[in-house]
Amino acid sequence: MRSFLVTDLQAGKLPRWGLWLLSLLYIIPGLAGRDPWRAADALGFGVSLAMARGGATQWLMPEIAGEPVPDEGPLPHWLAALAIRALPALPAHVAAQFAAMALLGLMFVALWYATLQLARQPRLLPADPFDARATPTDFGRAVADSALLLLMATVGLIAPLHENSADAAQLVWIAVFLFGAAIAIDRPLRGGLIAGAMIAAAVTTRGLLPAAALTVIALGLPLVSSAWRVVAARWLLTALPAAIALGLAWPLALAMSDQPAAAIHLRQWLAWNAAQFGLPDTAGLGYYARTVPWFLWPLWPVATWAMLRWRGRLDEPALALPTLSAVVLAVAALAGSDAPEGFIIQPAAALAMLAAMGLPTLRRSITSLIDWFAVMTYTLIGLVVWAYWLAWLIGAPRPMAASASALSPGFQPQWSPGALALGAAATLAWLALVRWRVARHRPALWRPVTLSCGGLVLAWLLLMTLWLPAINQRNTYRELAGQIAAQLPADQDCIATLALGRAQRAMLQYFGGLPLAAADPACRWRIEQVSGPAARRPAEPPPGWALVWEGARPRDRDEVLRLYRQP
Repeated sequence: MRSFLVTDLQAGKLPRWGLWLLSLLYIIPGLAGRDPWRAADALGFGVSLAMARGGATQWLMPEIAGEPVPDEGPLPHWLAALAIRALPALPAHVAAQFAAMALLGLMFVALWYATLQLARQPRLLPADPFDARATPTDFGRAVADSALLLLMATVGLIAPLHENSADAAQLVWIAVFLFGAAIAIDRPLRGGLIAGAMIAAAVTTRGLLPAAALTVIALGLPLVSSAWRVVAARWLLTALPAAIALGLAWPLALAMSDQPAAAIHLRQWLAWNAAQFGLPDTAGLGYYARTVPWFLWPLWPVATWAMLRWRGRLDEPALALPTLSAVVLAVAALAGSDAPEGFIIQPAAALAMLAAMGLPTLRRSITSLIDWFAVMTYTLIGLVVWAYWLAWLIGAPRPMAASASALSPGFQPQWSPGALALGAAATLAWLALVRWRVARHRPALWRPVTLSCGGLVLAWLLLMTLWLPAINQRNTYRELAGQIAAQLPADQDCIATLALGRAQRAMLQYFGGLPLAAADPACRWRIEQVSGPAARRPAEPPPGWALVWEGARPRDRDEVLRLYRQP
């Protein structure tokens, strides 16, 4: 690769207040002020709630309202359950959201320091006889800022990271693993202990497949980079024993338990792990081909450019760690047959580090293309969000108002001074950011990604302020749970379930306090979930049962809940 020079001006420091503000505006909206929603978010909260309200059995064997959950590790739910118990004055779901915010913050800190540690290696930049080269520390800080901005600018990450889910927690462990591997160059024992602990955390979060991927990265680093080859013995003899000892703790506790259910739970968990390993079929490859280009934008094009431009120096730690990690985690994503979206996000932290290393070599035409794409896209999104919200609020123009109201039928929009002020402030900040970017300021490394990051944060903030009440009304099960509870006698202690999803089970139990059971023939009440085309057909009560209530969330024509009673 041709040498390049990064000057003091290019390595200029991003104002700390700006980085902190962007980080907080990314983390808090979307986690604060809403109920748990469907799928992974509600499922994760349901497991955490069962632990917080239960005893040792629930902490050892994750469950939701009595139904075992063997395809989830317990670690992220332990953390959320601790938050629920530590903050009893708050609603349980709010306490769990605080735990999710803390994990997001940990990921940001780990990624920043991992990138700083690698990018400030003195051999990375060429010698400069005129002494205009940035210092390694300034260069490392600028690259670390860029890596964090790139991660926050990634389109597909923002929604799954704002969930109380194992997938979100797994990306946190990957970022901390990268930090441990980065510091292992200078402190192999400490770095190995951190990396080993994160491999174990992967075992108790998303299972053996991501843990195996991290283990391959740990073993591969000494093979691809001399920096880890020098410390290989201390690095691996610390990381691998720590991973084995900590990773086996929970499965061994299940194996040694005297409860028969523990052995069953362990067998089901091992079967779920075995099912994750496989080769993608045609449908899976098609899903990845359709999803990855937009999901990991703008990470993948900049990271690919970095790999091409730095291809002659992949021995450098700043390139070896993120390149090897991104490749191994991408292969693991292809091998994973369970929750494909959850595996797609796993290479994101490594790709952000690699893409940040490619920024100094980007041509001006490419940075301008990324900038103008961000300006046009996010400005248009902001205008659409504001226009439809105002039309919904005032009822005109009627076509736009009708389209907006269809998002959550029956919901009445109201002026919210706080949401309006936040939305207006975010919009003005975006306009100021665009004006600053097009002005002739110093060409800092992080400058090309500020618009992509700021634009995505603007769009997310507008949705999670102006539109949050309507989105929450559309996705929450609070009202349905209350309607079902109103149909039941006060002394009812048993409600059987049929085809009820885990997320729905968790939310009905939380919001309605319903005493849910399995298909117990002794229960005189039963809740049935009907999904797909069958949900649009009239109910056909089973013999001996009478339909008491039927309901669905607004605009959800593919999911209906029905309450039956035996006379």
